[in-house]
Amino acid sequence: MSKAVLNSSVIIALSTLGYLDKLKYVFTEILIPRAVHDEVCVRGHGLTGERDLLEAVKEGIITVKDVKTRLLVNALLDPIALGEAETITLTVEEKADYIVMDDKLARRRAKSMGLNVVGTLRVLRLMYDARLIDKNQLLKALEKLKETGFRISDQVVNKAVRKI
Repeated sequence: MSKAVLNSSVIIALSTLGYLDKLKYVFTEILIPRAVHDEVCVRGHGLTGERDLLEAVKEGIITVKDVKTRLLVNALLDPIALGEAETITLTVEEKADYIVMDDKLARRRAKSMGLNVVGTLRVLRLMYDARLIDKNQLLKALEKLKETGFRISDQVVNKAVRKI
């Protein structure tokens, strides 16, 4: 168990699957930066993820934190967005064990900074390994993500399926 900082794509994907509340069994501490909260709950008002994130924050499963190092956020901006920049910055500030994000460019930037980057698929695998979901649920989750527009290639799905 460990500390993780999440980006919005992961929250939305897990909310789509009805698995956001299972995160508390995967990570001991779950943080999101203010920009991610606003992206999902303010600009994303009424969309997938808003209700589940508000509930997770209310229940203390996820904690919203303001980043302190605005200089780092600004240095990371362009070509990555504010939510990703704050997620990377909060991970550094909190010395989190994991940064959980899916955006390819942001992942590359975080890895170049020595951060331990995982994505939605890895979180699903951690849920499977912890027996929070079974093989059938995992396979259905991968299919549902594809159906709902989550960018995931058949190659990545096949690789994930082979490993279970």
